[in-house]
Amino acid sequence: MRAINQLTDAKIRACTKSGNLSDGGGLLVQVTKTGGRSFTYRYQLNKVRRDMGLGPYPLVTLAAARQRRNELARLVKQGIDPIAHARDTRIQAAQASAKRVTFAAACEAFMAVRSKTLKTDKQIKSWNRTFAVADKLLNGLYMHEVSRASIVTCLEPDRIEKNPTATENMLRLHALFKWSIVRYELAAANPASIDELLQLLPKVMKEDGEDEDHERRRAALPWADMPACMTKVRADKTMEARAMEFIVLTGARLEEASQLTWDELDLSAKKWTVHKSRMKAGKTQTVPLSAQAVTLLESLPSYNDGKPNPEGLVFTAQRGGKLYGASLLKLLCCIGYGVKDITTHGMRTSLRTYLGEVLKVREEVAEAVIAHDTRSRIRETYERTRFYDERIELMTKWADLTDERIEKVRKLSAA
Repeated sequence: MRAINQLTDAKIRACTKSGNLSDGGGLLVQVTKTGGRSFTYRYQLNKVRRDMGLGPYPLVTLAAARQRRNELARLVKQGIDPIAHARDTRIQAAQASAKRVTFAAACEAFMAVRSKTLKTDKQIKSWNRTFAVADKLLNGLYMHEVSRASIVTCLEPDRIEKNPTATENMLRLHALFKWSIVRYELAAANPASIDELLQLLPKVMKEDGEDEDHERRRAALPWADMPACMTKVRADKTMEARAMEFIVLTGARLEEASQLTWDELDLSAKKWTVHKSRMKAGKTQTVPLSAQAVTLLESLPSYNDGKPNPEGLVFTAQRGGKLYGASLLKLLCCIGYGVKDITTHGMRTSLRTYLGEVLKVREEVAEAVIAHDTRSRIRETYERTRFYDERIELMTKWADLTDERIEKVRKLSAA
């Protein structure tokens, strides 16, 4: 066996001839024509000779090269290829590095995907707000470092006082970690697993009156009181009143009406087509427009005498931009209704009740009026209609009911 440690620093520096200097045990110093020097470990495994670079001299010292040679020689003796071993080590290190993603970075990547399935900017902001609040506690942590206890700490403050908010946040965090485990190939279990979190979070007992509180948030007038309400709405000359009138006449949601642009409307056909991207259910909805709704739209400043900007908002705030729910609630307060009496969303409830109790409309048709679809998946597949022709007559009857002239007739009859 050849002796090892044959070289010295002086010998390495003194060599000017290109070629290899052997230190023994497979450690070589390669000298180039330009005077460069670098270490190589030469070994043979399975009758195949291979050379593995160890780095340039003197950046890699002779002592360090010898130590590395001895480590690699042990691998060869075990039948392990040092080059393949080094490559596997680099791959594992790269994979480990890829998994070291912070909570904030994971949220950003997740929302880049999730936001594409959310219907409105309001929903996107709400999801981002959930993660921003959690980030105050989880800031700087890698996803694999987040524990279930940390998630519980994030949710506990809202669990008692704002239980619906805590529940919503729990579902969103669960979705985030479920996605991240797959995306970043994390080995850890989901720390936001709903079943486990419910075991750890304080139990919330339903208090007396909680159902009533929920109903107040969605308070709605009896359908018989809608004519009087609409008389007051029509008497108000603000844009908020016009938007509220349109919401009542169409059964639309606030977001659908407040973001309405003229290119969605076909007044000659008395039709409003709402693209699926703006609908809560993710399905395009065609809304029949009553004569009252068409007259209302044609009276708006943005109609511009029949030449509206196709991309312009139909209803705009006083200082420009879209209307918000708070301004419509303020309108209702100004005309004499408190939040305990009525809400913007509650207008849909009044319409739905009228359809069911007075007109005795079939459930699937009544639900179609307010853009709900309770049909089974099979029925939905084969039953493509959304009862548009039937809904034309229903919206006309609803508009006639809410017309102020109906209220005047009622008052005369009662006199």
